[in-house]
Amino acid sequence: MSAREVRTAFRRLLKTQRLRFAEDNTMIAAAREQTRREFEQNRGLESARDIEKKLKHARNVEEVIRRYVVQAPRSDEREDTYKIKFTPEHALRDRHPILIKSSLKDKPLKDE
Repeated sequence: MSAREVRTAFRRLLKTQRLRFAEDNTMIAAAREQTRREFEQNRGLESARDIEKKLKHARNVEEVIRRYVVQAPRSDEREDTYKIKFTPEHALRDRHPILIKSSLKDKPLKDE
């Protein structure tokens, strides 16, 4: 296990966060801080097995953010309406259903 692999995982996670949370500086800063904190907490790991386990977790988190997190900024045109920003990387045809839930109502909205 090399320090290079750890740096690569760290950078990929930060890049994915910047891309997925684009234009939401508060979320980018919070995600970056959480990522930095997690990596710092594990800086002293020496066991290759423990390091690999943490790297696998980092890769899984990166994939979840990339494939399942969707931005939905509030629309300026209609009140209580959000514009969902899907990208080609989103898991739209995955076996996991995408559930859209409004914070305004307590029932799922239909996917379009």
